[in-house]
Amino acid sequence: MASYRAKKRFGQNFLKSQDVIQKIIDAINPRQGSRIIEIGAGRGAITLPLAESQAIVTAIEFDNDLIGYLTKLLSKHPNVEIIHQDFLLYEPDFDNYILVGNLPYNITTPVIEWACERRNDIQSAFFMTQKEVALRLSAKPGNKDWSPLAIFSQLYFDVELLFDISAKHFSPPPKVESSIVKLVPKADVEIEHPDLFEQVVRASFSQRRKTLLNNLTRSLIEKSDENIAILAECGLDEKVRAEQISIENFLKLTNLFVIRNILPYKN
Repeated sequence: MASYRAKKRFGQNFLKSQDVIQKIIDAINPRQGSRIIEIGAGRGAITLPLAESQAIVTAIEFDNDLIGYLTKLLSKHPNVEIIHQDFLLYEPDFDNYILVGNLPYNITTPVIEWACERRNDIQSAFFMTQKEVALRLSAKPGNKDWSPLAIFSQLYFDVELLFDISAKHFSPPPKVESSIVKLVPKADVEIEHPDLFEQVVRASFSQRRKTLLNNLTRSLIEKSDENIAILAECGLDEKVRAEQISIENFLKLTNLFVIRNILPYKN
């Protein structure tokens, strides 16, 4: 595979350090019979040791030029299924699986959304992302990285930043550092108005330099006095900004909008 060149349009940077690969495998801790879905098998750096653990691996790869190589590399492992497909269009016909993937920047958010929708089927997830994305995923209220991505992820998952990976461990080396994050689904998380919750969160962050009150008034409610009253009921000051607000307060805001029948909501 020496003649194969990573494709920039796919965001390909292949992991080459055996020490880092082993560290990732140790974090995943695959067992015989575990169901694992790998997003973007690439050159099989993670796929092969997963296969050797006797886990049942479904390796998804979009780049057709890598399918033949993966097939040959994994030919002695009947516990591996290689699927040539866009992962975002993939629908597993089994549950209780571990998600594993090196996620290019442009698909990180769609993959997180995919996982949120199927959280009840997921045992855990281990994603390699750009470090700045990992910091956003694991951020807490009051941090500059607190954002809708963190809120939607942490609503349904416990998110943990495990360790960073230097660019030198990849071929070709990316221009940024990477990190491994672990996501474990929270038990029995259901919200009454998920579409409205998303609308409220996104509106709240629409202009980060503006206060929460200004963003809500600008995007959702015409009368600022109604917003002020709702914020007060949540125990929030009218000068508070979205990055200071917890998930619990965003849920309370959403419920108050419904109770007061201020926003139209279609169930």
